[in-house]
Amino acid sequence: MRHAEQWRGPSGWRRIALRVCALCLLLLPLAHADEGLVIVDAQTRLQDGVWYLDADIDYQLSATALEALESGLPLDFELDIRLERRRRIIWDAEFAELRQRYQLQFHALTERYITRNLNSGEQSSHASLGAALQALGQVRGLPVIDDALIDPDTKYFVEFRAAVEIKRKGGPLAVVRLFWNDWRTESEWLRWRLGR
Repeated sequence: MRHAEQWRGPSGWRRIALRVCALCLLLLPLAHADEGLVIVDAQTRLQDGVWYLDADIDYQLSATALEALESGLPLDFELDIRLERRRRIIWDAEFAELRQRYQLQFHALTERYITRNLNSGEQSSHASLGAALQALGQVRGLPVIDDALIDPDTKYFVEFRAAVEIKRKGGPLAVVRLFWNDWRTESEWLRWRLGR
């Protein structure tokens, strides 16, 4: 009779594992309920022999990202730009790639939000998170490629994506990271033809 009772349901460890999995599945939608990363507009323009990128990005940070920022962890903002050339016989080949990186950090002593261009070192201070995100979301005149490197008889396509990631550190938040998958948020890739 004892053997029959053992097969009626999962063991103690299995019950605990199932409950933890169910809890994670229930909390997963909450992790993404208030986040969003949308490229509102992006285009390239030719000026003085250089192709530049202009873009508007709407950053809506997740609850996890906001909590990490207020706790002193910096957020990394990445802009990924890929240039592909269309070949006649084979698939598109990646021609050039550029990654522009920024960082956002809350300075608790001054209660200011500091944005820093990690490529150039330039930084700015903002009174509110909204102002900092708006500044990060307005990309103007980002150099992509010199026009002299472009073959006028070849079609080129630009792919553009934005991403936000909580800078990884140890401690309790590293454990929390195991249960939340919104430590990195990416937009969809946007693709358009590079034209004159």
